[in-house]
Amino acid sequence: MIKKLDRYVFSEGVKFFFLTLTTFLTLFAVIDFVSHFNMVSKVGASGAAAYILGRLPLYGVRVIPIATLIATMVTLSRFSETSELTVARALGISTYRFSAPLVILGVLASVASVAVQETLLPAGLKRATEIALKAGEEVTNGPQKVPGVWFKDRAGDFVFFWELLPKNKRAERVSIIKVKDFSPTGRIDAEEAIYKGGGRWLLREVFVRDFKELKSTEKETLPINLGVSVKELLLSVNNPEAMGLLELFLTIKRLSKLNYDTNYLRVELYSKLALGLLPVITAIIGIPFGVYNPRNKKGYTVLLAAIIVVSMWITVSLFLSLGKSEVLPPLYAAFAPLLLFGAVGLFLLGRVES
Repeated sequence: MIKKLDRYVFSEGVKFFFLTLTTFLTLFAVIDFVSHFNMVSKVGASGAAAYILGRLPLYGVRVIPIATLIATMVTLSRFSETSELTVARALGISTYRFSAPLVILGVLASVASVAVQETLLPAGLKRATEIALKAGEEVTNGPQKVPGVWFKDRAGDFVFFWELLPKNKRAERVSIIKVKDFSPTGRIDAEEAIYKGGGRWLLREVFVRDFKELKSTEKETLPINLGVSVKELLLSVNNPEAMGLLELFLTIKRLSKLNYDTNYLRVELYSKLALGLLPVITAIIGIPFGVYNPRNKKGYTVLLAAIIVVSMWITVSLFLSLGKSEVLPPLYAAFAPLLLFGAVGLFLLGRVES
């Protein structure tokens, strides 16, 4: 009987999980299409569809914890309303045992979230970024900063940006090695480069060295045409959000050996891991709230789920912002909200009438 009950509870949870997931993904896809409708005239309907499909995995990993929470709450609320939970208790089956299949659903949702982050999300976001940049759209999911950018300018010289800040359209600590006939002829170092459009950049606090005449000069500013835009540079670098967990880990390891500041990348890595574990936490939180649902108040579950979701995302966003601004350590910034809501869920779960 227990096995049949487990399958019954699990199947109900899966049904509400996929219903919620499909509803949210459809809603996000429609909003994305409407907000980027002008893209259709630039890349065509197929290009716009590819852009939206490329972003769906990103939405998916964000919606999976929400779908797990709602599925857990709605499933238990329904069983409570129909007195099936009461009957199970009368037969000696505790609330914890009755809810076990929903915790398993949360574990499977976590596995699915990590799998999507490692496989579908990197390829999808890279494709969406390419389409957006070629269509002249702003990349809303682009990286805040990209460390260690190498490229060759229009003259064939080697350019190095210690850090590229795409949203600010500038780079910090720039070095340009001028080359002729495979030999270095000079070097330009600047504290900052500001993009002015059309491939033109303005260097600030510049130090110029001429290897042939063995002389050097300092300048406040120096306009230079590198023949490359910020968007074109973004096409050639990896967006941390578009990296899989393994790729991000290896990137951090490689850049750490070169003494780059990897704080931002570490926050991104730990936040991906925390996001993968979040469905388990939402399943635990959903159990007590689903059980406590007053009868004949169907709107209670929806309203309470909305409040929990908003509270969680505000807390997670706040901690991640503090982590990226280096106020909090990356590991703490990513996992502190998880531990906080996990503790609340376990506390409430301990107060459930078994």
